[in-house]
Amino acid sequence: MAFVARLLVVDDDPRIRHLLEVVLSGSGHEVVLADSAKAALEYLRQETPDLILLDIMMPDMDGLTLLGRIRAVRRLSKVPVIMFTGGGRELEGPSRALGADLFLEKPITGRRLKEAVEGLLAREGYLLPTGERVASLEEVGARLRQALPEEARFRALWLKTGSRRALLGNLVAKGWTEALLRRILPGDYDLFDLLGHLAYGWPLVPLRERAAKVQDPRFASLLQAYLREMRLPLEEGELLEELAQALYA
Repeated sequence: MAFVARLLVVDDDPRIRHLLEVVLSGSGHEVVLADSAKAALEYLRQETPDLILLDIMMPDMDGLTLLGRIRAVRRLSKVPVIMFTGGGRELEGPSRALGADLFLEKPITGRRLKEAVEGLLAREGYLLPTGERVASLEEVGARLRQALPEEARFRALWLKTGSRRALLGNLVAKGWTEALLRRILPGDYDLFDLLGHLAYGWPLVPLRERAAKVQDPRFASLLQAYLREMRLPLEEGELLEELAQALYA
């Protein structure tokens, strides 16, 4: 599986670690957990994560001390760091002085956490399946087109469940997971439109606007699944083939 980004979470509270792992892995990230500053330092001696989430209040070494040690390593000096604590905003100044990129107070909602992480990752550029980062969506599109058929063929393949499934399977095999694509271009878009915009320069159509084209009540339950998954389901079915024609033809 190709991950969007590798995140290091450092917190001595197992409940917080579990919560952050669930929220962030749900966005397609690889989440590495450390239950102490010592464990984090052991990991960082060998690895360079894309982003670090660091609790301030820890028993063996507080997060501010750990942050100072992280920033003293040239290899780690530019890795984005989010500091979080339940101790109040008086620690925000020292955190930023030591090089924290963002300071969050507990409790942190899943939505706020995702926004913070995605904002900092986007600042670093767009991550490709190779691990390379590029600066523009045009560069992303040029690489994505190499993994896709020519435009007319892409449209034809998307209309049939079997060929759509094969197309997406081929993309995943090359590292272009849906999570990665949605991280590059966030928003409520059909995966069809997202791929078309990135690879072929199509205008983006909001998901509900595309769904509104279909008024036939026979498709009501399938449209609910479509809106939930932000793409057509990959199961076989005559009605699903009809819906594909109604949405995309």
